Amino acid sequence: MSLVGENMDIKLDMLEEITNKFAEDRKVGSGPYGDVYRGVYNGQEIVVKKIHDIHGLDDSAFLDELHNLCKIDHPNVVRLIGYCREQERKFITYNGQLIVTMVNQRAICYQYVEGRSLDWHISDESCVFDWPTCYKIIKGICEGLKHLHCAQEKPIYHLDLTLDNILLDENKTAKISGLGLSRLVSSTKEHKAQISIGTRGYMPPEYIDSGITSRKFDVFSLGLIIMAIMAGHRGHLLRYEMPRGEVVELVTRIWKKKLHDTSGHSSQEINIVEVKTCVDIALRCVNSDQNRRPLIKDIVSELDELEATIKKMTLYSDQPKDLIGLQKRSDSSILTVDPTLELRFVFEPRKDLSCCLQLTNKTDSSIAFNIKTNNQTKYCTEPNKGIMPPCSKCYVCVTLQAQEEAPPNMQCNDMFTVQSVNVSDDMDSDDITEDFFKRAMVEKVVDVVKLPIVYVARGQFPC
Repeated sequence: MSLVGENMDIKLDMLEEITNKFAEDRKVGSGPYGDVYRGVYNGQEIVVKKIHDIHGLDDSAFLDELHNLCKIDHPNVVRLIGYCREQERKFITYNGQLIVTMVNQRAICYQYVEGRSLDWHISDESCVFDWPTCYKIIKGICEGLKHLHCAQEKPIYHLDLTLDNILLDENKTAKISGLGLSRLVSSTKEHKAQISIGTRGYMPPEYIDSGITSRKFDVFSLGLIIMAIMAGHRGHLLRYEMPRGEVVELVTRIWKKKLHDTSGHSSQEINIVEVKTCVDIALRCVNSDQNRRPLIKDIVSELDELEATIKKMTLYSDQPKDLIGLQKRSDSSILTVDPTLELRFVFEPRKDLSCCLQLTNKTDSSIAFNIKTNNQTKYCTEPNKGIMPPCSKCYVCVTLQAQEEAPPNMQCNDMFTVQSVNVSDDMDSDDITEDFFKRAMVEKVVDVVKLPIVYVARGQFPC
């Protein structure tokens, strides 16, 4: 026997029966839009959200929307089962007289998820789970949100993505719940003037200031959730207290301490790369400018690329020696170097020869760079260190000092190395020393790009 008919209507008397007339002992929670009850129907546990009476609700528009929401089938989204909308006759006293009035009764039914909400597992400092579980939860939320935004004929915006609306099943699989409640409010004719969608604290500035809703609304909320998993309930405040690079370093240090006694060296290296990537994603998600927030499909692609790179490295290397370089790929290349493969000089004897590099800072934080070669007397680099502002470019001139003759067969074993790291905005070039980068290397926060130096004979080029 199906709980919902073809038109998805669930009778009120059925819901009253399975919740014992919405008894207090069946109540499992409350929210801004209504109370939540647990019930059993035909051996199947469900959750019934009894919605408060909302003035101006367009029932037909919302019911059409619910038909679309019921088609959603994804392991990281709580399945919507049906909807109840009925009018109930009630007797009330008005001006000393007993009168009859019609009261709207509405409820939404979801699949029941065995487990608590994510909020229950987070303290002021961090999440109670180990890092692999935290990463699984973060990735699951991202994949569920991508399904809502990208897999439907029209994008579905949640508009109330909070820690309370992320449920965890017995396997700690994240499931997005609460779908439909904000959409119910947004379907009212007067919601802009009287009712705010979403939950205070998870709303992006463009909605607070101008009432603008878009897919970037959910992305902002996602960033706050990830920060709470990484650094506790007050984690999101860090972005107001320090530059972005310092936030990444602080959260990384916190997780390094937690991981120190709980995982082997190789596993810890991999976990730290994932930590840095997730913090960086979270900080981009909560950017006050919605145009600078990433799309959810790009976030999932970034995490997929990170996992593929880690898998490849663990398959082909016993030691995670390239994990420092992995940081570059995992956070969308904090500093790109052009050319990308090798540094070429058109060799002529007894002449100084120069070529040019372009460094590009793609992030919205400052980056310190340091350039080295394995033969400092042979090459001159200008500048060889510096600090690049957010979203900027820097041109570097590399000069091969005059050589009496070419090496045999034009073979060169020299290597050009560019080191980079996120830094605070108040740092200057005098602070960039060998010791500074040595300390950063120990903490695994340095991005390293290596370019082989290649000599090319002028005769190899046509006139």
